[in-house]
Amino acid sequence: MSNQNKIPEWIIQCLDQYGNCACGRAITKKLGKDKLLETLDQMGYPCNLEILSDKNEAYPTDGTYIVTLKNREILEDD
Repeated sequence: MSNQNKIPEWIIQCLDQYGNCACGRAITKKLGKDKLLETLDQMGYPCNLEILSDKNEAYPTDGTYIVTLKNREILEDD
């Protein structure tokens, strides 16, 4: 795990390699949505978080939690 608020190294590796990562509910709920994004931003990985779920809950158990690099989204739009 990285030293900043326990972001697992595999999340950073996925962001480096693919520009996005399915980070999961556990890490998102543990840190909180805002803190997760703030920590990634401080580490040089400004991201957006998308939670895909049919349920209208803050942290749905069936959700897919995806962080995507903001600069990656710009490249995909071009």
